[in-house]
Amino acid sequence: MGCSMTSYADLNRRQLLGSGAALGAAALLGAPPALAQTSTATARADTTESDRIALEFLAGTTAAPGGLALDLPALGDNPAAVPVRAYLTGELSDDLWCEELIVLAERNPMPLACRFRFTPLTGTADVAVRLRLIGSMHIRALARMSDGRCFDIRQEITVAAGGCGL
Repeated sequence: MGCSMTSYADLNRRQLLGSGAALGAAALLGAPPALAQTSTATARADTTESDRIALEFLAGTTAAPGGLALDLPALGDNPAAVPVRAYLTGELSDDLWCEELIVLAERNPMPLACRFRFTPLTGTADVAVRLRLIGSMHIRALARMSDGRCFDIRQEITVAAGGCGL
């Protein structure tokens, strides 16, 4: 049985903070560091990458219902290019605009499909993209407004076999 070491250069910020917290808790509780790391890894496994991206985007705020819409087909017959449109349904002005909008393909290996940033001069927050999907999943869009509010919408899509993965 071998032991592999990870250099600090290979760790991302979350892994480094999680490891530090686990070691600190182990020192306070008298538990061996290996047990603390195992429990931290288990807690991280419960949250999907898509959920982590959404939580980071929301930055502690709660997403309000409504305000954001998704247009996508119920059946994506070509998983290599599924059309998706995300747009704000409310009025925008110089005082209230969408600062950022992201689209997540929740089961894709890299769920963050696209990120758009806007200014008050944009005038609208309406984007259309084509996504390559690994299979049937939820597509999720999140928008952050200039007043700090966030909107979230999720819609299921069924795709035919032969997407970006397996």
